[in-house]
Amino acid sequence: MNGNESIHRLNTILFILITVFYFVHVIINIIIEGFGSVFPPAFLFIVFDIIFLLLIYKKIEPQITMYVIVIGMYIYFYYLLSDSPFLVNYLFMWLALPLSTIYENTKLVMIAGNASIIITFYAFFYLHNEIFPNVVMEDFIYLILFGVFMTAFLLLFIHKIRKVKNSLKELAYKDPLTGAANRLLLKEKFDLLKSIKVHSIAIVFIDMNGFKRINDTYGHEVGDQLLERFVSRLNDFLRDTDLLCRLGGDEFIILSSNIDIENLESLLEKIQLVLDKPMNMNNLEIKVSASIGWSYSTEVSNADLEDMIKEADKAMYKAKGSELLSGDL
Repeated sequence: MNGNESIHRLNTILFILITVFYFVHVIINIIIEGFGSVFPPAFLFIVFDIIFLLLIYKKIEPQITMYVIVIGMYIYFYYLLSDSPFLVNYLFMWLALPLSTIYENTKLVMIAGNASIIITFYAFFYLHNEIFPNVVMEDFIYLILFGVFMTAFLLLFIHKIRKVKNSLKELAYKDPLTGAANRLLLKEKFDLLKSIKVHSIAIVFIDMNGFKRINDTYGHEVGDQLLERFVSRLNDFLRDTDLLCRLGGDEFIILSSNIDIENLESLLEKIQLVLDKPMNMNNLEIKVSASIGWSYSTEVSNADLEDMIKEADKAMYKAKGSELLSGDL
């Protein structure tokens, strides 16, 4: 799920929460104070609700919709307090701040926190007798401090949540040994490249030769270090848009986009240069080699990841066969 799709989903959730909460609030008001007590603020809410619904239904720039919904909540609460200056409505206003946190957007939470403090200022000094009849003016600072601390707490909460999510993402998308991408991230990146309609996609399949012999001769610890060093060297020259993936064992894939055949051949040469340099580990100089195959497509909309991997795999085995015949392995 990309960023806009995620925000759109959160917009829908927040819209439902706001609508459900409002109707519960209205029903309670009607039961206690009568039908007339919900107007005219109800008209404003209906207008905002229709605007939110249209923005969500039409999927009009989810990030803009996100700001419109949160700012719209505070405009409504300002109008509600002006029309019905009760303490309960003021307390309901503070619910908008934690609700804005569902986006995990620090800028949005800062806007919501400032809006809550501004409305608190308005309610305390302009509606003091109605909302805070028994509160002395000197206590205003405590309401402001409450808003500041609540905003700071929510910002810290977002920071912690992001940290945990990043850790989980590392576990979900990365090979724990080498730090290279795994097949899941490869599939998501491939689908993303298709969705943004790049003009070409290339798959480079790399199979290290003699890796089992290295493990048997020097031990699995040295073999693991070799894989880590190999990945580190490859990442040094790959573009930011390229993705290095470990399929498992000693098999790797490089996913590249917006690349022509000439640049692809240059990439293959760079990989060979990496392999030509011996790996020095634990006072050992280990020479490595690999067989490389690739597949390439400019028909990106019709490209299939598994088919391209199979094609690159066949090319790799063909290269391996040629190397065996020539005695290079």
